Amino acid sequence: MTSKLTKTHRDTLSLIDTKQHIEICTSIGRSLGKAMFADGADAKPIMASLQTLYSWGYFDDEELFYYGLRFSRLTINDKGTKALLEMERSDA
Repeated sequence: MTSKLTKTHRDTLSLIDTKQHIEICTSIGRSLGKAMFADGADAKPIMASLQTLYSWGYFDDEELFYYGLRFSRLTINDKGTKALLEMERSDA
């Protein structure tokens, strides 16, 4: 059973699904917390919704390093995909 998704949650999942992944800087410094999509677009506006979805277990994360900075890459996992598909079916 999945948690009830709000429109904001659904829009966030759809956006990340469309853009493939989101990366968040987790290194201490000026880039800490910087969030961006795979295409480089700023992802800061969806952070509150993203944190909720992450706590529900809808993402897989992978640690990457760019130029010595650590980033967490979040991709939608099977649970997140299932929740998104269920929401789309209920809208139809």
